Amino acid sequence: MKIHHSLAYSLLFSLLFIQGACRNETPEVTPPPSTKVDTARQQQPINEMDAADLKKLLEQYDPPGREFWQKPEKVIEKMEDIENKVVADLGAGSGTFSFRLAQHAKKVIALEIDPRFIHYMDSVKLIELKPEYQKRFETRAVTPTNSNLKPGEADIVLIVNTYIYIKNRVAYLQHLWSVLPEGGRVIIVDFKKKRIPIKIPKQKDRLELYVVENEVIEAGFELIESDDQSLEYQYILVAEK
Repeated sequence: MKIHHSLAYSLLFSLLFIQGACRNETPEVTPPPSTKVDTARQQQPINEMDAADLKKLLEQYDPPGREFWQKPEKVIEKMEDIENKVVADLGAGSGTFSFRLAQHAKKVIALEIDPRFIHYMDSVKLIELKPEYQKRFETRAVTPTNSNLKPGEADIVLIVNTYIYIKNRVAYLQHLWSVLPEGGRVIIVDFKKKRIPIKIPKQKDRLELYVVENEVIEAGFELIESDDQSLEYQYILVAEK
């Protein structure tokens, strides 16, 4: 599924203009600090965000060729049958996976720390998703330490290109373990530490697969699959409660 960014920009900024016009004073939105984005930009009121800023942010998270090397549908296949499953996409960003999941799963919860991405996804869904899929799609703000998932609410937590940015990873995995039902799964997709033609994240910031394996086990999960072959630049790890 290809997201038409130009249409999304237009709709998003139209909504923001209307939002600002309907208020006498627009309070600043100050989200929790994030290691993934420029926190100085986060201090900017949402309705002052400009198209150039959003475009730059999207290009960082959706670089050219991402669909080719990340193979979203292959990652989704790892979830097996999700027709009756609720999937939480942690660090959803621009919604690359969330919008696809909404067409397969019972429901998708796009979890994101940056309110700019939440506004973007809420706008794009009106353009890209059919009404029946829009009903399955929910965005939700999170904090660096809390997914804001209710116990048993999600069957699967998908973490794509986000795991290395979690400060206390084992503690966060333990939090996810506590809110997942018995048999619930965590799926982590992130970059291999070897030399690859991807500039962000830097090689020194990436994690070896064995480190992630050890951390999910330490957090209490059972390692189900550790796949470093399906994707050229990334590994896929599946763990179960």
